[in-house]
Amino acid sequence: MIISETAEEMPVLQLKRVMAAPPERVFAAWTTPDAIKVWFGPENCRVLEAQVDLRVGGEFCVSLSTPKLGEIKVRGHYREVIPPAKLAYTWRWEGNPELAAGISLVTVEFIPIGTGTEIYLIHEQLPSVQARDAHGLGWSGAFDQLEKYLAS
Repeated sequence: MIISETAEEMPVLQLKRVMAAPPERVFAAWTTPDAIKVWFGPENCRVLEAQVDLRVGGEFCVSLSTPKLGEIKVRGHYREVIPPAKLAYTWRWEGNPELAAGISLVTVEFIPIGTGTEIYLIHEQLPSVQARDAHGLGWSGAFDQLEKYLAS
C-alpha cells in the first residue's frame, strides 16, 4: 500500500507492506549485500554491486543498471541502525542528472505481525511531487522483488 502526502516544504512518500518472514530475516535481506543484489529495485533493474557498512555513520552504495536510466548509483550514510527493528539513512543518486537532486532521507521500520513483518517506509525530503511518485514506483517494485526473495 502506498500512502503519499505533500508536506509544506517537500513531498513525503510512505509505504507499508507485510512480508511473510520474521523481522530478523527481512532486516537481514535489507542489509546484506548478497541479498540486496537479488531483490533491490524494480523487476527491470539489475544490481551490479552492493556495499554495506552497517553502523551509524557507515555508508551504503548500490550500483544499478536499468533499461531507461543506464548505470546509476544510490548511496548514503546510516543515521540509525537498530536490528531488527529500524534503519534510517540518507539517500543520494549519482550517475543521472534526472535523479541527482540532492539528499533525501529514508526511514524503515520492521514491525512484527504474527509470523510476518510489516515494513513501514518513509522517504522524505524529496525535491518534487514527480520525484516522490517515481520513488513510489521504484520502492513498490523493490517490495515486490523482496517478497519474491523472501518466499524462496
